[in-house]
Amino acid sequence: MIYRITLTGTESTGKSTLAEQLAVHYKTIGVPDFSRLYIEQLQRPYSFKDVLEIAQGIIAEEDKLISQANKILFSDNDLINIKIWLRYYKWEVPRWLIDEIAKRKSDLYLLCDIDLPWTPDPQRSNPNDRGELLTQFSEELITIGANFKLVNGKMEKRTEIAIEHIESFLHTARH
Repeated sequence: MIYRITLTGTESTGKSTLAEQLAVHYKTIGVPDFSRLYIEQLQRPYSFKDVLEIAQGIIAEEDKLISQANKILFSDNDLINIKIWLRYYKWEVPRWLIDEIAKRKSDLYLLCDIDLPWTPDPQRSNPNDRGELLTQFSEELITIGANFKLVNGKMEKRTEIAIEHIESFLHTARH
């Protein structure tokens, strides 16, 4: 049995760093942030079509890497993130995406809090909407009945809290 644990939340909340640290700690692999890799190669602003291709890429990468995982697959990707992204830009959320979110629900979501300082980079664009977006993530996770835990604190503490949540989940899942 491979458990899927997804790091989710708005921009600049330490998801990528945390996913890498957790994969090392649990001696497994993680699915890197596909959207960042995809957008880096674009020579233009991303579009609605690109966001849907990113969603398909997330699905393909998770499916490809799950067989290589050691009991846990950490994902720094999230179809819920794609849904919120589409709504944020007032683009249509296709039915297939909603269906995939339900079908591919992770065993545990670690929702990264907005208590880390905003770090600008060319791909980030929402420094003033973090609270609103965090609420949207929480509401979406509740809507799908996801098992999720909030992770906060500076990076060392954030990692400790994430490990505590994972250990609690694994203990419950095994018993």
